[in-house]
Amino acid sequence: MQKRISSFLHKKYLLTLCCCENDQPWANAFYYVFDEENYRLLYVTSDQTHHGKVIRNNPQVAGTIFIPTRFHPSLQGIQFTGKSQVLHGEAQKIARELYKKEYSHELIDQLPIWEVSLEYVRLIDHSLGLFGTMEWKLGEPEQDEFNEMIS
Repeated sequence: MQKRISSFLHKKYLLTLCCCENDQPWANAFYYVFDEENYRLLYVTSDQTHHGKVIRNNPQVAGTIFIPTRFHPSLQGIQFTGKSQVLHGEAQKIARELYKKEYSHELIDQLPIWEVSLEYVRLIDHSLGLFGTMEWKLGEPEQDEFNEMIS
């Protein structure tokens, strides 16, 4: 994964995660931690929520991470796709410890911890030119150049 993408993911803390069931989309916001070594985003939520039930049946998700601002030449944001799942056993313990390095709240130990295994990430960074983008796909060689394209 390109350094500019991983740096952006490390610096931010809130993502919007979208799931879908029976052609009905649903979106939620979560505080997350980026686990760069495993190309994943970690978050906590109850598995009894609507989105938790939907993701268990259809783990394919999409989301965004962005800096809220009016249209501006330095607009930056991430769009991503991946698969989400609740973690168990040793994987859960490791993920929870990573999460707790960033956040402290009593609910962290009471709620399941989930991951989004990233499959595709697109960084939009207007500070490098209008519609400047950088993409990362799981399993593909890295490309460091930005593309000029309209999204």
